[in-house]
Amino acid sequence: MKQSGQQLLTVLALSLTLWSCSKNDDNNEPGGESESVLMTRTTMEAEAEGEVLYDDVFNNVMGTPGAGIGGTGVFQVNTENSPGTLQTTCFTLTAENINPADSFPLRVTLDFGASGCTGKDGRVRKGKIITVYTNWLFISGAVAETSFDGYYVNDTKVEGAHRIQNNSSSDKLTFETRVTNGKLTRPSGDYTQWNRTRVISQTDGWGTPWVAGDDVFTIVGNGEGTVVRGDKTASWTSTNLEPLVKKFNCKWIVQGKQKFQRNGGPEGVLDFGNGDCDNKAGLTVNGNTIEITLK
Repeated sequence: MKQSGQQLLTVLALSLTLWSCSKNDDNNEPGGESESVLMTRTTMEAEAEGEVLYDDVFNNVMGTPGAGIGGTGVFQVNTENSPGTLQTTCFTLTAENINPADSFPLRVTLDFGASGCTGKDGRVRKGKIITVYTNWLFISGAVAETSFDGYYVNDTKVEGAHRIQNNSSSDKLTFETRVTNGKLTRPSGDYTQWNRTRVISQTDGWGTPWVAGDDVFTIVGNGEGTVVRGDKTASWTSTNLEPLVKKFNCKWIVQGKQKFQRNGGPEGVLDFGNGDCDNKAGLTVNGNTIEITLK
């Protein structure tokens, strides 16, 4: 990967499939699950949903031409090492110099319209993503802060603040991202409130600056949130057990573990595997593991 970062990967665009679980009391019966275990799994699902939707924001902010690094999110182009097709047909980009005499700070608005804009990834976005860049994001120290105006992805409303800071050194590409007071609201009124910090660092691929296909990144982060599903409410914290590993040439997280602790409930661990490029992960609660499918 070249050090200007023109082909930074699309990081961590994943979600967990929903699963149905029968409920029993806290004493598990064969073939069933306690409500306590079910709520722990619900918190893990809620965090995964947050990762999907706010990482989509990350990819679009990073991909914005003239301010970001380019080539990610809806700006992804179809090349040998960057699968996908340019997705610039159903939204508008507006850039405004906050100080007309200077190139930065720069306010960029991505407007997906009120009726919905379907991307090549199948997601339907509507509303606005508004980002203020202090500098080009490939420059160490640059910051991009994002807010939302009536922004939805697949009918889920996205709110809160998203921040990216380039903390790279001369020999390592590193970004810190934060979600502050994030809120995801479904059409049913169910919602998730979420805060998360993570660090994304390149670990391989520096020797081939013009070939993105061999780039490897690690992702380390912690988070906490509250999820409301109907009349049920649960809060949780998540911590990284083993760094998550993302390869540019694979759309899935291929390795790493994240631990979830539901307040007043059992602990859960999400295991992304041993490095193989596949859409499977293991979810363990109370010593019982099920295989889930990422999408």
